[in-house]
Amino acid sequence: ECLDILQKQDIAFQSIPEIESVVGKIGRVESPLDPAPISMIETIINYKSEYVLDKDGRRVRFRYNKRTKEFVRDEDGELVLDAHGRPYRQWRDHIKSPDDIWDEIIKAGQIPGTTSAPKLQPIAARIVMLQSGMRAPMGVKIKGPDLETIDKVGLEIERLLKEVPSVEPSAVIADRIVGKPYIEIDIDRDAAARYGVNIRQVQDVIEVAIGGRRITTTVEGRERFPVRVRYMRELRDKIETIGKILVPAADRTQIPLIQLAQLRYVRGPQAIKSEDTFLVGYVLFDMKPGYAEVDVV
Repeated sequence: ECLDILQKQDIAFQSIPEIESVVGKIGRVESPLDPAPISMIETIINYKSEYVLDKDGRRVRFRYNKRTKEFVRDEDGELVLDAHGRPYRQWRDHIKSPDDIWDEIIKAGQIPGTTSAPKLQPIAARIVMLQSGMRAPMGVKIKGPDLETIDKVGLEIERLLKEVPSVEPSAVIADRIVGKPYIEIDIDRDAAARYGVNIRQVQDVIEVAIGGRRITTTVEGRERFPVRVRYMRELRDKIETIGKILVPAADRTQIPLIQLAQLRYVRGPQAIKSEDTFLVGYVLFDMKPGYAEVDVV
């Protein structure tokens, strides 16, 4: 799903005429120093210059017909160079600055299930994340006793920050800490005892069927690969199919898991972060053009 969203975003960004190239990536490096979540999308976007430039950065002039108010093109549809002509503007008429292009990017990137993001350079983004753990140059850290409280306070701060005149409303993002769906399996000890099944047996079946268990290691030359066993995806991706997983009883009968446990969907954390022994959540924001960071804070 994340790859599908990434591809849709790249296509949407590339459709903006003022954009030269778009390269998006998803995931994170396998390092404890990288605070990026696995589902974070980073996209590097290069703008076209406002006017066509030569290799020295000077504006290139093309032949212009004053009577028709159009640039002259050859039989192949290419512009004709003319030292006495006019520079060719590559941006649309309503695009006056790079900030206007950024507004177009924000509009194009509005895909359900995704959030907006601040405007950062690639290296600057990594420095900011390593220094503060946040994905934006400015933000609010919320420390609290439990995730539900942090989530509630974060959403309230997000609402208030959007009303600040110097803050860009589209860049205000509070972490949605609680809201990820989980399947909770609550083993009924009395039901398991009636069938002569102990708790360890039920847990072992759940581990092997859903999570998988490493059973051996295959050696191929100098490389070693673990071999794991678990159910196929279509047999463990729904609560109904999980309930049909069979657990062996003492008399060798097979008992469906739904008769030994309660299966239900619950809301849980998407990620758990902590600082100074406290649980923490972030509210990210960015400033509007023309304001200084100190004034915004």
